[in-house]
Amino acid sequence: MCRNSLRCFTFVLSLLLVGCSGTGGITVADEQAAGEITSRQVEEQVGVYTGEYLANYVDTIGRRLVANLDDTPYYFKFRIIDQAEPNAFAAPGGYIYVSRGILALINEEDELAGILAHEISHVTLRHHARQAQASVLPAVLTIPGRAVGAVVGEDVGNIVNAPISAAGEAYLSSYERGQETAADQAGMRLAATAGYDPAALARVLINLERTVTLLQQKTSTFGFFDSHPSTPNRVADIERTAATLSWTPTKPVAKDRAAVYKRLDGLTFGPNNPLQGLFQGQQFMQPDMNLSITFPDGWRAVNTPRYIGAFAPDEQAIILFGSPDQPGTAAALATKFADEVSDAAKSEPRPPAETQIGDWPAWVVKLDDTSGTEPISIYYVWIDAAPSIFKIVALGPNRYFQPMRETAESVRRLTEEELQSIVTRSIRIATAKSGETIAELSARTDNALDPALTAAINGRPAGEILRAGDLVKILREESYFGH
Repeated sequence: MCRNSLRCFTFVLSLLLVGCSGTGGITVADEQAAGEITSRQVEEQVGVYTGEYLANYVDTIGRRLVANLDDTPYYFKFRIIDQAEPNAFAAPGGYIYVSRGILALINEEDELAGILAHEISHVTLRHHARQAQASVLPAVLTIPGRAVGAVVGEDVGNIVNAPISAAGEAYLSSYERGQETAADQAGMRLAATAGYDPAALARVLINLERTVTLLQQKTSTFGFFDSHPSTPNRVADIERTAATLSWTPTKPVAKDRAAVYKRLDGLTFGPNNPLQGLFQGQQFMQPDMNLSITFPDGWRAVNTPRYIGAFAPDEQAIILFGSPDQPGTAAALATKFADEVSDAAKSEPRPPAETQIGDWPAWVVKLDDTSGTEPISIYYVWIDAAPSIFKIVALGPNRYFQPMRETAESVRRLTEEELQSIVTRSIRIATAKSGETIAELSARTDNALDPALTAAINGRPAGEILRAGDLVKILREESYFGH
């Protein structure tokens, strides 16, 4: 068994990529092994969205679609990931992921069925996405000659468990255009067989393109259509194929739009989910742990279920913050680590030094590595924030000493003002009055989304005149501790 799951993933997936245009001798067992590794990585780097009512809904529709497949060797698993961006992808072996961001765009059950059927088809057609990355560790740990590289490098690699260039970022599957077309065709046939409107895939793609275009005007950090092309030609092809498919509507799981929206009510929208902690600038706040830490300006900050951290712009320095993977007191963990480094790397660290960080006692182990062209300082800090123990790993050339030290010393409890400032941004359902526009409904209901984005996520024309009783998804900002 590989000790570093990312290395396993890169090796197994590189084998799968040999068969991108065919099976290439890859077995279902090979695909399952790659899928399990990918699944762990996705859930550690992005996280699973907590919301059993909605998760059961997605799973039920997925199982209905799978029941209409011909014999398949795959056991499908459906998950919602805690990702703000509209996204859906399949991992080898039957792992299907949809983001909370794409679920916010759903307005009818047929649309969700179309998305799931498309991703199921990538699996059954054995389309293996181009996802492998070569770089695993930050540059500071790949320079030859580091005396402690074997110990610290493996530790940091196991914490990050992802290529450093992609750590904490949106996970995307990239397929060839021909594979996307084939999955469209097969997915529509599957949806129709299961009793869903095959043309719904075109409708959700149109809504998706509208939404992503508006989101990209606000931020350029996410390029969904770089890997998920959606062009007028693709939509036209879907509509043309859908017109040739006969289908008989089945009884939906959610009987109407109101029932679909009931499942979406309360869905977290946008980049920050307080349950997972959130960044405001370079400050990370975890309200449930009453914790704050501030990372250096200009460093790339990431927030994953496994750890939070920041990488220097040149990747020559890294700061990671999380929980120890071993039980014990902060003092005992510091002593044990110092002994392990001394034995394994033949390098004598400074003895654990007791200090104070915020309101909590802490123990620091410092290692100096002078074996390369530039001295490297490595700091391990264990903080006894009873009942929790926190671990900080900071390493980089001595020119980064001050920002690394300031970050470690910034750990503290949140102020009451900070706690009260934390809000959730949730999808809520509003009922229109006769003759209202979306802009008027938004003003009346304190909708936090602008009218154009509200229209896009509801699949409505921007200037539509609403009827009495029309349901509209809006966004509400609510106090985290008040809901």
